[in-house]
Amino acid sequence: MRKLLDIRDTYSLRGIAMLMIIISHTFNGYPVGSTDVYYPLWMNWLHMELWGGMGVAVFLFLSGYGLFTTLSLKKRIDRRYFFLKGRRLFEPYIIYWIVEIIVLAIFSREEISMNLFTEIVTFSIHPDVENWFFKVIVVLYVIMLLLFTIRLHNIVRITIISALSIASLFIMKELGFGQWWWNNILCFPLGVLFAYKYQFFSGLPSHIICLSSGVLLLAVYNIHMNTIIFHLLFAVFCIYTLRLVNIQNRVLYFIGINSFIFYFIECPVMDTIMMFVYSHFPIYSCLSVLGTFFLSFLCIQCSKQITSQGIGRIHK
Repeated sequence: MRKLLDIRDTYSLRGIAMLMIIISHTFNGYPVGSTDVYYPLWMNWLHMELWGGMGVAVFLFLSGYGLFTTLSLKKRIDRRYFFLKGRRLFEPYIIYWIVEIIVLAIFSREEISMNLFTEIVTFSIHPDVENWFFKVIVVLYVIMLLLFTIRLHNIVRITIISALSIASLFIMKELGFGQWWWNNILCFPLGVLFAYKYQFFSGLPSHIICLSSGVLLLAVYNIHMNTIIFHLLFAVFCIYTLRLVNIQNRVLYFIGINSFIFYFIECPVMDTIMMFVYSHFPIYSCLSVLGTFFLSFLCIQCSKQITSQGIGRIHK
């Protein structure tokens, strides 16, 4: 039996979730009723349009778990920690916009306009696609950091973040936001709860949890996949499956630990670079995954090189 939520397992799981998101986004880019035009009929049975939500559910759960665990172990939250967290969140976003402008300059120069600067400051992704996940995760991180700068009992912190998540669910739903804004938001406080009661959840029988959650997933699947309960069950099923199956892999780990870069870089790859094979979904999807990996790897290496040179100059 493997350790519950081992760090290498969770990053590999993030890698799988990121691949699900990329494939889902390639599939969702096709117009309604395009079966047998861009992709074969049997692919509809895979419901790839919903894989993204399932991947995001895993991300939100692991983010809540990881952030609460880290903050609980820290004696105090100083400015340096705020800076490191902010850098980890916003550095990929800045890299994305540099790449986006370069890609547009090469492939679609007419799309470069002053509107790009508006999209940058409003946390949008070109062309005018709401970058909802980044906005949600930034708000959740800020709330959690603020909760740990105040002297509170952990159960109070969990109650506050859970109440705010539930409130945002109802508010977004009432205001007419798309389902993706709210139907997996509760996975974040669920991850926080697992971090707080780790010993309890670690002691539960994994085989039984996997079997029961798997059966419930199939039951909900037959009703409607894109629901709150489905995403909660999927996150629980995944983390307990990690105790039974070894998914550790260097490639998946690399994708998982750099997931924000991959999340952003997929956009110029799918929307611009790989559009020459758009009419053939299997090829388009595979090339989008490979292109995202290659371009993300290149960006990461360049970023490390620039950072190391900057640190070298400081030391000199």
